[in-house]
Amino acid sequence: MFQSDEKEKKIAEGDIDFLRHHKPLVIGMRSSRKAAVCIPLIETEHGFDVLYQVRSSKIDRQPGDICFPGGMLEEGETTLQAAVREMSEELLVRPEQIEVLGLMDLFCARDRLYIYPYAVLLRDYEGTFSADEVEEVFRVPLSFLLENEPERYEIRAQIIQSDDFPWDRVYGGKKYSWRQQRENILFYQYGNYTIWGMTAAITESFVGILKDGGI
Repeated sequence: MFQSDEKEKKIAEGDIDFLRHHKPLVIGMRSSRKAAVCIPLIETEHGFDVLYQVRSSKIDRQPGDICFPGGMLEEGETTLQAAVREMSEELLVRPEQIEVLGLMDLFCARDRLYIYPYAVLLRDYEGTFSADEVEEVFRVPLSFLLENEPERYEIRAQIIQSDDFPWDRVYGGKKYSWRQQRENILFYQYGNYTIWGMTAAITESFVGILKDGGI
């Protein structure tokens, strides 16, 4: 509180030079929920494979979906620490088997969840996973993802206002024309595996980064 009071006093006195050094974030990001995932790359004699996992059918949230290893941040964790911890727990690997290559583009979900994807090299992996969270794991050759664009399907969200929405303060009242919310949902089909939604979006972004890098 003391720091806040001091800053407000400085601002009132005209001291706003700190704005020159502000690093911008997306509005709402400071108070958003955060999660982190790993995009595991496994080196083979033919190049790289990307490892995916199928969520256990026994869990409550998104059972059976295909995803990357990851999860929500715990108290005091950085996004990188969370990504490595979650991957270690879900794939039953040691942190020293995970070589972090870098943070890729962030994904913002509709419910203000920001996901931090880290590209990693996974070494000496023997196909292990925690049956409590994972049904199975599978690999997709990176060459397949580089050569195949995802399918795109548009969805539209309906805006529903709460009963106490202050229409009297909005020009046009209940006749106000809201901008329609649209979103492209992506699908990759690899054999019998359907990679879609958030995982497909992170995959496409990652592949785009690779292509921009000259691969």
